[in-house]
Amino acid sequence: MKPLLTFLLLAPALMASSLIEDLDAKQVEEVAHGGQVVLLQPVEGNPWPRVRVYQKVDATPEEVAAVFFDYKNAKSYVPKVIKSEISRQVSPCVAEVDYGIDVPILPDEYYTALNTLTAGPDGGYLVTWSLVRALQTKASEGSLRIERWKEGAVIRYTNLVTPSSIMAGLLKGTAIDQMRSTVRAIVTRVGKQKTENPEALKEEIHDLESALKKETGR
Repeated sequence: MKPLLTFLLLAPALMASSLIEDLDAKQVEEVAHGGQVVLLQPVEGNPWPRVRVYQKVDATPEEVAAVFFDYKNAKSYVPKVIKSEISRQVSPCVAEVDYGIDVPILPDEYYTALNTLTAGPDGGYLVTWSLVRALQTKASEGSLRIERWKEGAVIRYTNLVTPSSIMAGLLKGTAIDQMRSTVRAIVTRVGKQKTENPEALKEEIHDLESALKKETGR
């Protein structure tokens, strides 16, 4: 069985446990009141930790996934993103996306990520990514997991970046702040699409549903 097909079949099973189970009672309360919870996990041999950011969204998981899946528009709402273009459509739910990031002090970073969308049986969604190539970053892998929670959804944005030696000491804090800003931007964008651009949101949902149907053949 091909690795990609294996992943697409197994990913829903990997989404079985609740995101909220990762958090203690105080952290759950923080998320419930609209705050962000950030967990940093040291990784042996890596100068930067694995970062996990949790935040609730006043929207359905489908609406959140649809907004995020519209990769080409990331540059219009995510801070410091100066480029976001699909450079290769591997399959309906798998794409190589070219990004550009405004980096302080150092030259701007341009990289390509392989993004894969999967829908879970519980109504949740998972987007994973891995680095294909970059100017300065050695490696990167992460995910955006979205699940139903209370009257809306909760998301967990995870990223583990292996920076170049020159980036390691200078930009650790900046990189973590960028991840937090990215999550806030996703939440804000979903809210604006619902209230200010409902027709655009319908198109994004249609594109999401169409890609999943084509990927699974259903």
